[in-house]
Amino acid sequence: MIQVWKLTKRHVDENDKLPQIYKQIVTFSTCIGHGVGTIDFNEKIAEFDDEQWNKMLDSSDEYVKFKLGNVNKYFEVEILPAHAKVLKDKLPNSKFRDILSSLDEGYIVLKRAKNV
Repeated sequence: MIQVWKLTKRHVDENDKLPQIYKQIVTFSTCIGHGVGTIDFNEKIAEFDDEQWNKMLDSSDEYVKFKLGNVNKYFEVEILPAHAKVLKDKLPNSKFRDILSSLDEGYIVLKRAKNV
């Protein structure tokens, strides 16, 4: 089972008592992606069973198979808007393609659910 999670909200800690020099470090760190003082809220927006997922991959090109197929190897793949822009044009019409088409900011995370 492949789960699709999307960033729905980002909270940055606004600590008024923090000295200005440290606020600058938090701001800089957040901007370059280290997430100091940041909490991301993700929501599961879709699930695909293995048969659906593999059928979609099988009818796609090598880049799609590499990028999205890595979820089988690493159990988690992050998709940024730049990736989504390339991927959506290489996918067949599907719910997942629609999800990628709507990704203008933030990110999507694909997670392979462990078999229970």
